[in-house]
Amino acid sequence: MRDVWRVGLGVGVPFGAIVLLLPVLSASRLLIFGVPLVVCWLFGWFFLTSLCLVVVWLAFDRGGEDG
Repeated sequence: MRDVWRVGLGVGVPFGAIVLLLPVLSASRLLIFGVPLVVCWLFGWFFLTSLCLVVVWLAFDRGGEDG
């Protein structure tokens, strides 16, 4: 069960945010500082994906036997 949470948080959340929500956001004409929302969304998820991986490492792998 622990592995399911690790994969879900480390891979599933970024995958869902990018692949599943991207078609919805691409239909939007909203601009943020002159940049389309979809571009801001993708750029933001570069950092948020790293944050998800840090959370997984801190919560599950830090001090573990795997490393």
